[in-house]
Amino acid sequence: MLSVAAKEVKVKGKQKGKPRKGSGKGGAPRGGRKSPSEGGKTPEKNDQSDAESADINAADYIPVEKHITIGLLPNNTSLNVKDLCDVQQLDGLFRVHVLLAQVAGRQSPAFADYCLMAQAYVMGIWESALSASGPIIKELSKSGAFDKASSANKAKGKKPEKDVSVKEKPKRKGPPEALPTSHEEWAQYDVPDEVIEACKQEAIKGAGINNKTIPKPGLTYHYMDLLVSFLRDIGYNHLALPILAMMDFITRDILKSRALNTLVHLKSVEVCIELNMPTAALYHENLAGEPAIDEDELAKSREEMEVLKEKQLQVVKEEIRSKMNIDKEDGIELRAIDKLKVEKLKKNTVSGKTEASHLGKPLGKVEIRDVWTETAHALIKQGVYQPAREMLNEAHKNAQCFGDKETEARILYIFGLLSYHEAQFAQAINFCHEAQMTLEGDEMFWFDTAWLMIDATAADKSNRECHREARKMLIHALNVYTEVASERPNKESLTGYILARLEARLGSIQVKIALETYPTEADLVKPKVNEALISACTKMANGANKLLDLGYLRESVAIRTEHGGILWKLAQAYPDKDTKHSYYMQAMHIFRKAVHIAEEICENVQTLMPLQELRNHCLPVQRELVDAKLAMSDCMLDILRVYIDEERDKQLQEMRKGSVEKVLEEMISQSPDLSQEERDWIDLTKCIGEDVMSEVKSAHNLCNGIPNLKARALYNIGKALRLLAVHKNPNAPSLWELDEMNMLKMEEALLTEGETEEETDDTMDTTSKTYIKYSTAITTAKTQLENSHKYFLDASEILTQALNLALQHQFKDIAGLAALEIAECFGQFDPATTSMHLALYQSCQSAIYMEDLLMRAQQDPTCSQQAALLHQRALLLENDTTTNLSIGTMMKTINKKLEADWQALRRLVVLPNHLDIIRELPGDFNIVVMQHSPDKKYLYGAILDKPKTVPAAPEVSKKPDKKNMVPPLQSVTKARVVRIETSSRSISKLVEKFKAHKHEVMLLLLKAEYQRTAIAQRQKMLANLDDNSRKESEEPAEENTELEEDIENMEDDFKKLTGAMETYLKPISQQFYMAFRPATVTSQNTATIPEGKKDKKDLGPPEPVTETLIIMADPNLLEMPLEALSSFQSDTVVSLTRDFSLQMLYHRNYQDSQGKKRKKSRGEESNKKPAAKDDKNKPPSRIPGLRDASKKQAKFIPLDRNLPPNCHGVDTNNFRFMVDVNSDCAETEQDKPEELFNSLMNRYSQQFTTRWLGIMGSEYVPSVGEWELYLTESTSFLFYGMERFMDYIPPSKLVTLNIPECLMTFLFDMANTSQSFLTQSKRDVKKNASILTLEKPVETAALISLTGVKTIFTNQWHCALVENGTKLMDLMKDLLERGHTAGETARYLFVPFRRKPDDEDEEPVNDQPPENGGKDGETENGSQVEDKPEPEPESEAEPEPERGWYNMVCYGLPNLIVVQV
Repeated sequence: MLSVAAKEVKVKGKQKGKPRKGSGKGGAPRGGRKSPSEGGKTPEKNDQSDAESADINAADYIPVEKHITIGLLPNNTSLNVKDLCDVQQLDGLFRVHVLLAQVAGRQSPAFADYCLMAQAYVMGIWESALSASGPIIKELSKSGAFDKASSANKAKGKKPEKDVSVKEKPKRKGPPEALPTSHEEWAQYDVPDEVIEACKQEAIKGAGINNKTIPKPGLTYHYMDLLVSFLRDIGYNHLALPILAMMDFITRDILKSRALNTLVHLKSVEVCIELNMPTAALYHENLAGEPAIDEDELAKSREEMEVLKEKQLQVVKEEIRSKMNIDKEDGIELRAIDKLKVEKLKKNTVSGKTEASHLGKPLGKVEIRDVWTETAHALIKQGVYQPAREMLNEAHKNAQCFGDKETEARILYIFGLLSYHEAQFAQAINFCHEAQMTLEGDEMFWFDTAWLMIDATAADKSNRECHREARKMLIHALNVYTEVASERPNKESLTGYILARLEARLGSIQVKIALETYPTEADLVKPKVNEALISACTKMANGANKLLDLGYLRESVAIRTEHGGILWKLAQAYPDKDTKHSYYMQAMHIFRKAVHIAEEICENVQTLMPLQELRNHCLPVQRELVDAKLAMSDCMLDILRVYIDEERDKQLQEMRKGSVEKVLEEMISQSPDLSQEERDWIDLTKCIGEDVMSEVKSAHNLCNGIPNLKARALYNIGKALRLLAVHKNPNAPSLWELDEMNMLKMEEALLTEGETEEETDDTMDTTSKTYIKYSTAITTAKTQLENSHKYFLDASEILTQALNLALQHQFKDIAGLAALEIAECFGQFDPATTSMHLALYQSCQSAIYMEDLLMRAQQDPTCSQQAALLHQRALLLENDTTTNLSIGTMMKTINKKLEADWQALRRLVVLPNHLDIIRELPGDFNIVVMQHSPDKKYLYGAILDKPKTVPAAPEVSKKPDKKNMVPPLQSVTKARVVRIETSSRSISKLVEKFKAHKHEVMLLLLKAEYQRTAIAQRQKMLANLDDNSRKESEEPAEENTELEEDIENMEDDFKKLTGAMETYLKPISQQFYMAFRPATVTSQNTATIPEGKKDKKDLGPPEPVTETLIIMADPNLLEMPLEALSSFQSDTVVSLTRDFSLQMLYHRNYQDSQGKKRKKSRGEESNKKPAAKDDKNKPPSRIPGLRDASKKQAKFIPLDRNLPPNCHGVDTNNFRFMVDVNSDCAETEQDKPEELFNSLMNRYSQQFTTRWLGIMGSEYVPSVGEWELYLTESTSFLFYGMERFMDYIPPSKLVTLNIPECLMTFLFDMANTSQSFLTQSKRDVKKNASILTLEKPVETAALISLTGVKTIFTNQWHCALVENGTKLMDLMKDLLERGHTAGETARYLFVPFRRKPDDEDEEPVNDQPPENGGKDGETENGSQVEDKPEPEPESEAEPEPERGWYNMVCYGLPNLIVVQV
């Protein structure tokens, strides 16, 4: 109801006379003569006055109470808001209500009402303008005014690209004056030209939108922008669309500012993306155009700056001229006066304000620097950095020139925000300091700058104390704002909000510090850590409560969700049952509070409009509610799991009790006296299954078009159904005990085989109580079992949906967990399906692990384009639940660029058809999977085996005819799966023991190196002294004995560790041993031989079964020498490698198979010709000496080595190497890398190493660019030197390489000398912890795998130079001379005693190279079959394994063979 406020004031007073016409309010003056004009009486009229005095009214002189009305009364008190049609009035009411909302603040319950009323007035403006323009449009169309207007615009010669109105307009529905009826229409609404032209006509009067109805468009735009921010803050994002359309209209047709109109469209993009409207967002992006500064606006800005400089220069000249005319006597006084005048003139000139300012800013005129500043801020939010930087630079120059300190401080703050987004954290802090020094702003400005400084400090991972420094800054800020709050009680709401945010952030920082210092679950139980976490939770709870009281509900929900997650983590860490229950209940209390608040916000937003209008898009508050519900459901699922385990333990305990014990307990037992916590736990768990299903279903129904949330909801539903299936099962789950059950059945059958069966005629009475009792129990158990099976069926179906959705959108975390749950549903009943889903789970976990390594390697976005794009993508996904920027154009562009330009990102993709990719791998691959569950509670083991078909034994009864000559085929599979219980503590202890052992090995080798160097120096010094040399030679003997004892102790420690590893993996390794044990020759084996060949004498013994084994394990297990397991020592295993996942193995093999298809069915000669053509098209190589090496091709002795099936060749002509590049080897060293490598090159020079190129330390030290060059232009790369390989080429440079053509990499590193150790120590001091972890062996292999390399040979721990030299010679002999595959070569490293002893003097490679080819020719498949280890019946005992055997391992493809191309 619209009304003008009227105030009535009661006034009491005495009237001494009635005021005459023309007299003042107080009547005649008390003294003096009255003038005729004042109504004085003349003597001639006394009679007349006496007659008039008789008619005097007494009421005029008697004091009475009188009402005085202040203000204007409305003409029509029944007037409604809908009846208003005057745009100027509606504009004024809109501004008033926005101002009321700003004054009331968020803590006021009327804040939302003021915002909604303001939005309603904007809608009133739209309705009034569009309805009034309808008749005018018809009249203008009849008179042809639109055609005239368009022709006039063409005659003016306006450039279409500069005209804001030129744009693609959406298809119009209905007449031009039709008002949009849905949010989708408002999102793409563009005011028709007919309506714009109608609003300019005088006939529309006050109902149109023009300069007359909106006299202050700048002020109106300011309040509309403020209202949009208010609506987005409280969750009414969809109501901002009509306001943004009005802002577009005002900036385009009233203010006529292209830059401001672009800013409006950028804000519309943000709102449309938040509402999950990608089409509308793309529409506004096209309207905004490329983010860049307009040339005309830039020229105008610089022209204004030049004009101002000229005025200032003129002022200075006038000042100098006035100084010259000053007299000496009055010089000082006149000089002071002139200074004042000049300062005033400068202020007036600089300000240039012609209109009154509002709230400290001139809003009547569009300042281009303000527009550029806000546009840059909007671009930074959307991930567009370079155009934002250009705008900020120009705006900063303009603000400095005009002396606008407020805008300058704002620009500096946004510069700091840009630096933070670019990971320049120190620069961001400096910008914030400069902003604070530029302007003494209000409390919110200081809070924004301080918050950004805290964020920058905490995000600087190069500083190990980053979180502790951020905590100090938070404590200081809290102390300062506490004092400010006490000094300014009138700003309690603002300071209270700031203090609440700072306190909650302090708690979050304390949690990060505690978890970084104590990362394992066992550490969380410690009293010190527990106390720190509880203190942090208290701070977070206090901050959330304060924010809730102040009206910041959404911020409170986020803090409570984080708070509940910490309590949940504590509940998982505690082994004590009561403490665990207590923390679970506390976490559920916090989660439920957060969900309740989020539901209240969402209900307030959704009940304002019909639900049909909100179904097509998803509000941010809706996504936040779903996120809170899913977080709570995760905790509830964990509680359900704990409850099921506890109930199952009780059930097993009851089953173990005898009947007498049960009777005694029933007689003795009393009603339990439960504590309050136990009662609360029972109340929580009695219907936890139904509660979690209802919460997850409601969350799923709210996921409108958000695939991430939908996949999470589907996964939680499937997991809940699986847990309910386990709970409904009357018996203990036997999914993973099938093998044990089969063994028990076999034992029972063997025991009862010889017993006689006694026939009994006794029949049970069906009417007895016992029969009824047992039959009822059996019926109930059957019903429960059927329900359990139904739950399992539903769970597997829904989990499959979640898995497909997650793989489609590359949500690797959800896909991995869904695959694990599906594996839990099948268990050992379907080992093939379970093993494939376990492999998928491992691939997802491995991809997440490698992506984390990639992000740690690319911490600095300035080092490469890949690092910048990765960092930019991470920032866009940081708060994706609220912003929804993952559907934006920038995110799609970044993902497309990353996958197109770098191998690393392509290697991280998990294919949607992952369950079928094993069919594309070679059939002789036997893959072993070992992977822990996410909580390390279980360890899974599986054998993946591609189904093979073998001929079945023919039936004897049938006659041998042509049809029976080919026996039928039957499927044979080795797929097995097993699960064992473990704990995170046990695996952590085992891994730590191995790491400590590796460190001790390094120290021992350093000690040995120092002793060897000292002995060599002594011998060199005392070489000429015969008498003294004998005496001195005795002392090193004692030292050598001590060193030998240390080495023996180290070997014993290694055996103990391998024994502990064997014990830990024994339940799984037993299954592997059964699968890969040597097959015995039986009648069943001979049945497959055709009858015609059974009697032949030349049949010979059967060929031994050989296995190509690939171990796939998680990073924790890869730290151990898995190749030393006894189950892998079988004679049938001839090839043994390892890898990270099945998906990584597929990526390694996929490109090779693609290249192989092009060369299919072609000979070697035909292969060389197209290769020569391709070489002509390639740019010349930058490697020096390559042309000279190519001339030596004629001197080559050809290598006649046939490529076995399913193998890939590696060209020996493109080997590149780096040998001891820093020359860290001492002069007294006997096994110098350069000397050994030169001997290797000379040994195989005529057939393999002639065209090998590389750099040795004696030549010069290569640069990082040369490392990249030699890695890129090679088919194999060999590093032979000191210390770690990743110390020579930084991880940030390595992961940017695309080297899929580099098939093999050999890393003979991890050797120490005194000089290399000193150099390495100096380098390590300058590195942060995250970079040092990337230089470890497993991490190094993972990063090299991301670059595209197929096979990697690397050391696992430090070794001596002599060990590296021996391995180099043996490995190259197996690869080059004997022609073994990579897997076979790695296998001989683990079992060197099985390698055939060759007499090097009898078979020199340089003199008789064709003999090698002859050896390969003796067997059709090359030397692969010849060198396979054959079991000998009367062989000597195998030697005990040594530590050095298992140091070097092979990652990747095992089927690579060195050939000549």
